[in-house]
Amino acid sequence: MNEKPIKPYKKRRVILDKKASLVVYAAVLVIAVICRTIQLATNMNFASGKYYDDSLAKNGTLIVLIIGFILLFAVMIFGESRDKAIKSCILLNPMHLKVDRLNKKISPKAAAAMFVMAALLAYEALAELISTGSYNKSLSTEENPVSVFAGISVMEWVIYIFMFILVFTFVSTGVNILKGEGISKGNCFFLSAFPIWKLIETFDLIMTYQVIGPYSEKCYILFTNMLSAVFFLNLIRFFCGFEKKHTRFWMIMSGYAASIIAAVSVIPRYIMFFVMDYSVRDGMLNPDVSDVGIIFVTVTVVAVFWSTYVYRVMPKMRSAGDRHRWATIHTAGKAEMESIDED
Repeated sequence: MNEKPIKPYKKRRVILDKKASLVVYAAVLVIAVICRTIQLATNMNFASGKYYDDSLAKNGTLIVLIIGFILLFAVMIFGESRDKAIKSCILLNPMHLKVDRLNKKISPKAAAAMFVMAALLAYEALAELISTGSYNKSLSTEENPVSVFAGISVMEWVIYIFMFILVFTFVSTGVNILKGEGISKGNCFFLSAFPIWKLIETFDLIMTYQVIGPYSEKCYILFTNMLSAVFFLNLIRFFCGFEKKHTRFWMIMSGYAASIIAAVSVIPRYIMFFVMDYSVRDGMLNPDVSDVGIIFVTVTVVAVFWSTYVYRVMPKMRSAGDRHRWATIHTAGKAEMESIDED
């Protein structure tokens, strides 16, 4: 009986790599921020917090975000993350790695983002407390003494406590990443304060303004809180080892979305400080400094799924007549995986 020869393996070209989502993310972020800046400068009534013309045709920011998120979703759904065969080794794609192997390869850029986030959180909390204390001190007299922290509600104190917990947590997480240990379970425990903090802030936002829908600034703040909370919930699940089938997918998608929405919410308002007179932008909500950190923390953690590979020795193929067989290589030492950082 004649056996057909086994054809040698041919490497199939990947038409759409999931890594392309990073390019889509960057393009959407930049275009959306530009559209939002133009929108605030030309179509926003800051006194009322509403658009002069609220038609969809004039809302280029929303159109860009809808199209951008559809493209991101499509790339993540239909894109591939294939391992690569190069010379004598096989590169294992980060999307295929277990959490314990991937965790140790988080880039120092993520650690830097953690430190920035900690600094911004500390600045935001201290600036608000100092501002309140200074104002109360100016009102205080011998006849009518005013407490330094008068007027700060219980909910606001709870928010400050969570913010300071997160300051130390982000510093600790950044140190662990630099040490090569990655995000520990202890870090995850304290990072659970982040979604709780954002939940309280969201509740406070709704209680303060009651009506959110018609006011775009408040909508972007609301979605920044919600998406960043979802990202950290998935991050905690992933790095604690409780990963489910779609945990990585939703972690990446919520990270992209939180970064983009935070940038659209914060950056254009900072630009307004320099390009628009105060009398015109009076009524604009001051951007939260900590939201700037969200832009970088989310995407630097997501980037580990595209930037780091591990490799193992590729088996050699030997020919026996018309038959081809794979033969394993017997190594003298221990066959441990090593890391390759691919730009």
